[in-house]
Amino acid sequence: MSVVLYEKRGHIAIITMNRPERRNAMGRELLMGLAESWQRFAADDDAWVAILTGTGNSFCAGLDIKERLETGTASLELPQIPLRDPFWHEELEKPTIAAVNGYALGGGFFLASKADFRIAVPNAVFQLTEVVRGGIAGWDMVLTRENLPWAIAAELAAGWPLSGERAYQVGFVNRLAEPEKLMETALAFAQEMLERPPLAVDYNLRLVRALRRQQVPQEVREQARQLERLLRDSEDMKESLRAFVERRPPVFQRR
Repeated sequence: MSVVLYEKRGHIAIITMNRPERRNAMGRELLMGLAESWQRFAADDDAWVAILTGTGNSFCAGLDIKERLETGTASLELPQIPLRDPFWHEELEKPTIAAVNGYALGGGFFLASKADFRIAVPNAVFQLTEVVRGGIAGWDMVLTRENLPWAIAAELAAGWPLSGERAYQVGFVNRLAEPEKLMETALAFAQEMLERPPLAVDYNLRLVRALRRQQVPQEVREQARQLERLLRDSEDMKESLRAFVERRPPVFQRR
């Protein structure tokens, strides 16, 4: 069975990450499947809104570190694929909903943040696991444009997880739903949106997205790139990745 499933219900497209044995981690095959599905949604004039979700107890556990190490790449960068993903690159003009059914870690957190709306189970877990693995977190996305309270942003930047319930309380999540009601709630949310003029919804959301994408000052971006290079070569990052694969606690040296 495909690692990414695509389904249509009327004007609603449902894209499901289907790799539960790896907690829907972002390996090359899953990234290809997502890119193909989002291109299909973008090209379908009869698909007006999309829901992204995952199977099992995870929305998406982020980068498939084991796969990266098996290919000889000890980094936290996503593998390159030959297709452009219009959702990841924020090029879609139609509404998107993330139905977060569990863990949304690292790149999975980014996926959830790229949706226009988020519906989550109360025990969902949002975490910037790049920090835990010794890298730079998504400061320019999750920590700035989501307009999270400083205290929450600081916790995320230091590697603490954010529960679905708390994410709802601070405004990152639009709706909470119990696991057995998650897709029902997401579909009802999408259906309610479809009762409004679709172009008006699209254009108003386009303005909201433009405001979210305001540029981070160039000096901050330069500093982030410099710090990322330093961490990429650090012993602590290498140790964190080894410990993750070997399923043992890491021993850090702060170097």
